[in-house]
Amino acid sequence: MMATAVTHGQRAAPLSLSGRIPELDGLRGLAIGSVLIWHYFMVPTVTAPATPLSYALVFGRLTWTGVDLFFVLSGFLIGGILLDARKATNYFQVFYTRRFFRIVPIYAAVLLIVPTFLFLAQRMRHGLWLTPEHPPWYFFWTFTQNFWMVRAIDFGGNALGVTWSLAIEEQFYLTLPLIVRFFTGRKLWAWVLGGICMAPLARAAIRLIWPHNWIAGFVLMPCRADALLLGVLAAILIRNDAWRDRIRRNNLFFAILMPILLIGIGFLGWKSPAFTDSIMRTFGYTWLALFYVSVLLFSVTRPNSLVSRALRFKWLGWLGGIAYGTYLLHKAIVGFLFRYFWGHFPQITNALTFLTALAALALTLVAARLSWRYFESPLIRLGHRSSYTFAEPSAKAVARPSAEAAYP
Repeated sequence: MMATAVTHGQRAAPLSLSGRIPELDGLRGLAIGSVLIWHYFMVPTVTAPATPLSYALVFGRLTWTGVDLFFVLSGFLIGGILLDARKATNYFQVFYTRRFFRIVPIYAAVLLIVPTFLFLAQRMRHGLWLTPEHPPWYFFWTFTQNFWMVRAIDFGGNALGVTWSLAIEEQFYLTLPLIVRFFTGRKLWAWVLGGICMAPLARAAIRLIWPHNWIAGFVLMPCRADALLLGVLAAILIRNDAWRDRIRRNNLFFAILMPILLIGIGFLGWKSPAFTDSIMRTFGYTWLALFYVSVLLFSVTRPNSLVSRALRFKWLGWLGGIAYGTYLLHKAIVGFLFRYFWGHFPQITNALTFLTALAALALTLVAARLSWRYFESPLIRLGHRSSYTFAEPSAKAVARPSAEAAYP
């Protein structure tokens, strides 16, 4: 389907990218693949310093930033949906209905399944593998677990600790639809650019006020708004005639920008690779998001490039298609298997524990695929029974289906 939008006082031409955008599926695949590498192999691997394995692991130091790529993608896709539907008479109703069916059912199922795993682990005398401590359950059900994490200075339960990013996105969804609906042109640009600039300032302020609180700048929505809003900014630019043409034609800009961003990422990986490091906690997150949004804009505007062709690999798109279920399930599955077979949290010390991690990876992908086919996909179709309606036919814009299937 073609998508149009009114941005910066102009009528943008229909986007040349129609239907599902395979490059975005590939980027989602890279994002979830990075997260899996981090949680399944980087964090659990125990290695002696100055060994070949320890040097090899250096290249995976920043795989935890797959979540930042998710944020950029989410801002781009959700921002695009809202821009395309901003003149709909049922704008809020349809947006939140579709978001509900995409996000809540499988999330609620996981919140019910995890306590069952915990009960079974206790019955089998394999310990409280999900804890030692976790937020009270009402924090998870209200998408406010990130506030508890800031107060506790801890991620809480191991299996559900990753849901801090989901809480950030849900809180983001409470504000962005209002901004897109009621602000256009320069005012919308001001909101988006202001939010991007405020995020690193908020992180710096937290470091000064609560220097001991290493988690606050990582899990609070205002502090991570730069990645989300950079995605929204990309959605605005790609829907504007003049900016879209500049992005498509200016190869020299990308030839200069991308190496600079890569050098900066290399510096972060060398000097400040952990999300708790001081450099990373200030401008590092923003730098990573700038790199990811640059790759996104390059890939969707240059379908014949090597980058775009690589992102269209079928296996990468397949992985991106099941990214949400994979993200929600992966920590619970790997934690349960290691606790069941080895009696401890995931820790790779030999070939057998490495095989356990591989088995957990395979089981996670199978479970996520089954969830997508028999649970998530039918519910998404149910949500899409709600359609945007427009008072003026000329203002009608239809959101691309790829956006609705994105990781929230």
